[in-house]
Amino acid sequence: MTENFERSFAEHAERLLRHEKACNQASAQNRRIIFEALSVSRITAVTVSFDGEGDSGQIEEIAVVPEGEDTLLDVLVDAVTARWTDCEIVSERTPLRDVIEQVCYAALAETNGGWENNEGAFGDFRFDVANRTLTLEFNGRYMSTEYSEHSWTEEA
Repeated sequence: MTENFERSFAEHAERLLRHEKACNQASAQNRRIIFEALSVSRITAVTVSFDGEGDSGQIEEIAVVPEGEDTLLDVLVDAVTARWTDCEIVSERTPLRDVIEQVCYAALAETNGGWENNEGAFGDFRFDVANRTLTLEFNGRYMSTEYSEHSWTEEA
């Protein structure tokens, strides 16, 4: 029984690693797709704000420069995703806004897993279209306590 459990655990761990690798590949492809879509528009930058705490986190806002050009974010693009069942990367038509969110969530998972837990974190992603760079500005929250204890005994 232990041997079956160990084999099952090893198979599951291998599948998780394959899926993580496929997700990282999909995210890299989606970053290229985002920059391609943005480069043919008037948009020069995109800022994505996120906030999370107490085991919950979300994208708060997606803003574009110049303002008023955000209708492009509703355009469908051929984004990719990694299927869990076989770790294959498949293409699907997805609004650009959703692809941007997926890339940001993937980057948070890759760099700061658990960003939404406990005191959480907040920050911004910045897509610089001209330089084709994605930058994460991350602010982790934490609670600090300082404990001290003193004891005195009566001397005889």
